[in-house]
Amino acid sequence: MKKVSKTSFKYPSLNSFYRKLGQGKPAKIAYLGGSITFGATASDPLKTSWRALNAEYLKRKFPRGHLGPIDAAIGGKGSKLAVFRMDRDVIPYSPDLTFVEYAVNDWEDPTGLESVEGIIRKLKISKPDMEIVILIIGSNKEYGCPKRDSYAKLAEYYGLPCIDLFSQVKKRIGAKLATQDFLTDGCHPNDRGYKLYADIINSNLDKLAEEKGKPGKFPEKPMTSNRFQTAKIIELSKLKKLGTWEKGVVDVTGIWFDHQPSRWMSSVITPAADNAKLDLNLKCSGLGLYYESMPEGEKVIIEIDGKEFLKADTSFKFHYPGLGFDFQFLPESKVRKVTLSSPEKGKVKVGYLLYTN
Repeated sequence: MKKVSKTSFKYPSLNSFYRKLGQGKPAKIAYLGGSITFGATASDPLKTSWRALNAEYLKRKFPRGHLGPIDAAIGGKGSKLAVFRMDRDVIPYSPDLTFVEYAVNDWEDPTGLESVEGIIRKLKISKPDMEIVILIIGSNKEYGCPKRDSYAKLAEYYGLPCIDLFSQVKKRIGAKLATQDFLTDGCHPNDRGYKLYADIINSNLDKLAEEKGKPGKFPEKPMTSNRFQTAKIIELSKLKKLGTWEKGVVDVTGIWFDHQPSRWMSSVITPAADNAKLDLNLKCSGLGLYYESMPEGEKVIIEIDGKEFLKADTSFKFHYPGLGFDFQFLPESKVRKVTLSSPEKGKVKVGYLLYTN
């Protein structure tokens, strides 16, 4: 991989985090990622996922420390949603260390690199001394990772610790290890796979924590177009005027535990009548919605200045609800009249308006 000359510096990778735990101080660690970070197909994600094994390892290593793990992983959703929802799921907890894992779920997303950069910049703005680790994981029968080089390059540009788990696992695949030995479905690890991942991550963390040096200057110039640094959410139920929408009830069941709406949405609104409308004026350069996917879910539409901009289908083929989102950029940032509408009463639950400006 070609080196990026602009980043000769490195942050004092993890030694401050380890020192804090070693001194018996409280420290928080956030796990921001997809289903592999959540622990899908582990026998017990709360105990046998790499996330759980990593937290347990740190607790054993620093028995005087007080580690507070934060689960911020949603399966099947990439960094484009994470750069918005992190305002609710990560930043308010002020973690001392955050893992960012999206090389798998961003597999085919052309804006993935840009949204991961938005995550990095938002985390550092929220807490400049936060440690951030970029985690790169592979997937499928051939154990590939198309995003490996670009995400590693992004980590290098920001001088961030990067654990290239993909490359380290790939080297082990051969006569003594096949993908079916550690992956259940070609993507998600079994308990053996999660232990393999955790052992590699823990070993890399220990080595990174031994590195010395002072932090370098955070790059003012972004590596990409950086349209996601301004990503924000509006909790719609908190608007003073809901038009012909009303506050609803967030579902406490989900098709998967990491898709249980009540874990990720503090509130929702629902159409109080057919053809319900909600209007607001908002300066924005992009707009989207974060909603519940439901059996028999209806369409929800965003209009801008009277013209349809985005139509989201909230229907879900399963018997239990899940999570959905849609987002699109606009040509420029300016104040616009935004209208949220849905054709049928009670058939939609929307939690947040997503926007950039």
